[in-house]
Amino acid sequence: MSTAKLKKEVVKNLQAKPLSLAEIATAMELKEKKVFRLLRSLFEGGEIVSLRGPDGIRKYRVTTDEEKAATKKANDEKAAAKADEGEEVDVDEEDKEDE
Repeated sequence: MSTAKLKKEVVKNLQAKPLSLAEIATAMELKEKKVFRLLRSLFEGGEIVSLRGPDGIRKYRVTTDEEKAATKKANDEKAAAKADEGEEVDVDEEDKEDE
């Protein structure tokens, strides 16, 4: 299965409730190392957020629309600040982060 399809499957699993890396790996029958890479990519893309439960175990959940909007706004402001400083900004790269 492609990485894009695996990411969609991770998000689908997280829509029901927050899950730990191990729980996702078990549900998807994947190695934890592979799930870690998928989670990292989704986290860096702003699709998911992590939280630590009272038991100390890190769990992941899907990002809300409000959180996505706040992340996009912060990225836009960061790009504007770089542009004001005269740094070259690749707008296409900024847009890819939002996808």
